[in-house]
Amino acid sequence: MKTKLLLSLIVVAVFSLQQATAQNYIIIEDFEDPEVHIPINNMTDGSVSDEDAFEVVANPDPNEVNDSQYVLQYTRAHDGNPWGGFWSNVFEPLEMDDMKYTHYQVWKPRVSPIRFKVEGSDQTEDFEFESMEPQEHTEQWETMTFHYPDAAGEYPVIAVMPDFADPVDLSDNIVIYLDNIILSDSPDDPLATSIEQDELPVQIALKQNYPNPFNPTTNITFELNNAEQVLLRVYNSLGQEVATLVNEFRNSGEHSVSFNADGLTSGIYFYRLETPTRSITRSMTLVK
Repeated sequence: MKTKLLLSLIVVAVFSLQQATAQNYIIIEDFEDPEVHIPINNMTDGSVSDEDAFEVVANPDPNEVNDSQYVLQYTRAHDGNPWGGFWSNVFEPLEMDDMKYTHYQVWKPRVSPIRFKVEGSDQTEDFEFESMEPQEHTEQWETMTFHYPDAAGEYPVIAVMPDFADPVDLSDNIVIYLDNIILSDSPDDPLATSIEQDELPVQIALKQNYPNPFNPTTNITFELNNAEQVLLRVYNSLGQEVATLVNEFRNSGEHSVSFNADGLTSGIYFYRLETPTRSITRSMTLVK
């Protein structure tokens, strides 16, 4: 019974986090699973085949704009179509009644127009626009944003065109990297991490413990955007509480506590942060 209760709490916490996130942005694709991602259909129509044009690879230039582990590598054919890129039937149609901005990150060796298209069903109109701000740099990550003020309803197909050049004007193929295709309700970059150190967190967050796996101690860090009562507890896989790490009023900001599992057996444990406004649960692994 306790196991079912704990699993239910975890499901509720994860669902609540997804719901809160969906009010602001939805990640259409981040390519973090090299084996499973949205289907890629080549638009180059040139010397590079569909199979060879795209590959999920390690991020060649991780930085503060994009520190993802994996990205999409696109070999842009020198003799391809001016609208070089790809189209995809996304896993879930984009709901654009309230969210009317899309974003994606690009790393390019040349400056050229960047576009994004959403294609609807018989009841919705297709829309295609250039990025709100033009590309400014080469060979570094930039986030491009697109606005669809008149979009409404469901859009099951997207087209990503990072090099919309007419004529193509290339003597050789070039390599472009793309990542983090997102739908949002704001023109702001939803993944921006350029927060000054003296700024407060914008939301409550529970970070992954470090190290993990651990033996026998590990650190757990959480962030509060407001001062409030905090309860941080650890449970075993049966739903039994094994430790209370925090049960007090804490100020806003980042906090870190140590958990010593000396006396506990190896296995999966769950740590749960509870405040009057939010509950978050994560798992950690004790290996002895």
